[in-house]
Amino acid sequence: MMKCLLCLLLAGPLAAQQVALSLDDVPFLVLAPRLAAPAQHKAMLAALKQRNVQAILFVNGINGGDTPEGKALLRTWGEAGHLLANHSYSHLDLNREDVSLKAYEADVIKGEALIQGLPGFTRLYRYPFLRAGATVAKRDGFYAFLKARGLGIGHVSIDTADYLLDERLRKRLEREPGADVTPYRELYLKHLWACARFYSAWNWEVFGREIPHVLLLHSRLLNGLFLGDVIDHFRTQGWTWISPGLAFRDPVYALMPRNLPGGEALADAVSAERGQLGFVKAWRAAKTDPDDFLFSESRLTQRLDQLGL
Repeated sequence: MMKCLLCLLLAGPLAAQQVALSLDDVPFLVLAPRLAAPAQHKAMLAALKQRNVQAILFVNGINGGDTPEGKALLRTWGEAGHLLANHSYSHLDLNREDVSLKAYEADVIKGEALIQGLPGFTRLYRYPFLRAGATVAKRDGFYAFLKARGLGIGHVSIDTADYLLDERLRKRLEREPGADVTPYRELYLKHLWACARFYSAWNWEVFGREIPHVLLLHSRLLNGLFLGDVIDHFRTQGWTWISPGLAFRDPVYALMPRNLPGGEALADAVSAERGQLGFVKAWRAAKTDPDDFLFSESRLTQRLDQLGL
């Protein structure tokens, strides 16, 4: 097993991968410099249409989802052929002690009501923060709730910190409205490619095969500006964009891992469930290119600081 792992870690970019796009925290109608939220949605929709890529949106009620403007945007996405799924109403953290299972379930039902009946409605639920409960009672209780309501889990196979880049970009543009955004775009693509390589290798190690990936991004200014570049970059690297429905049909996305605390990206959760905890350490030890470490939020923050972004 270790010999196989080392060969995988030292290999070049993984080719012929399939990936589906998911966007969290939709519609996120928050004031933004350079490109207002409605314009961000218009730009993302245009980028997807031009490149013939379908997305799945995980919707909240807060941050505009339960407003006339937000509901109209959600309908626009659905009518454009994209999928709408539940990300709770209030973006609660199930791992928090002050969030009861009963309150969390009620919030999920409230979130589902926002999108039920809209075109593209899909019976998937994604945990806010990817946190699925810090106790057995919460984890298993919510698993039972999902099964009773016929909901699948909107698992993530490639996690990212795009929200961190977006926060830095927003602050820069608030200070300097005319600032050049090119450095943010370049670092964003490097970050995503580092995440793709890291999680592709980890998923292969966990499942012993190539799986269709689900990439986690957010409805933010960053993707209003650069989503088309993201799609193009993955294609340039030999990856194929597939529909979220096709990706989620793979059996790995039906798993309900029993790790504690529950949740996280799929490879992380299953590795923890199995007690196989050596991959990340081995990956770090095998790599020499600084860009290979940009999957890490701390390394990404460090690079942002170094570049003055």
